[in-house]
Amino acid sequence: MKRYSYLIFPLLLASCSAVSQPTHTPGQQQARAVMLQGVELYKQQSFTQAMPLLQQATEQGDMKASRYIGLMYLNGEGVTKSPTKAFEAFSTAANRGDITSQYWLGYLYENGIGVEKNLTTATQWYEKSAARGDHVSQPAMDALKRLDQSK
Repeated sequence: MKRYSYLIFPLLLASCSAVSQPTHTPGQQQARAVMLQGVELYKQQSFTQAMPLLQQATEQGDMKASRYIGLMYLNGEGVTKSPTKAFEAFSTAANRGDITSQYWLGYLYENGIGVEKNLTTATQWYEKSAARGDHVSQPAMDALKRLDQSK
């Protein structure tokens, strides 16, 4: 029996790791595929072609697609610049768990872009993003804390 336990243990570990991997529904896979097409067009600066794909992926529930919509509205890329629409798009992605959009919300709150300036809320979004591994949020949060201490 002892001899067989050496064989069973690796199989149990493998089955546990297989179970812990997230599975995606066909709808989520479709949304991700559409988002990736939109992001590729965004990277090519084909903003007017990227927008409908990113909107479709957002409607299908993709977490990241709204981030790119937010960037387009923030920077006026292929659309009329709209800080309010940028804020809305980043909010959608951030609330779905996109850490980069969480950073951008912190940035918008910090600078009063598309939303009333609120350093406390900015810090909260930076902290949320940094806690999940975003490397840009931590320096931004540290800078806000230094500003607050110098007052």
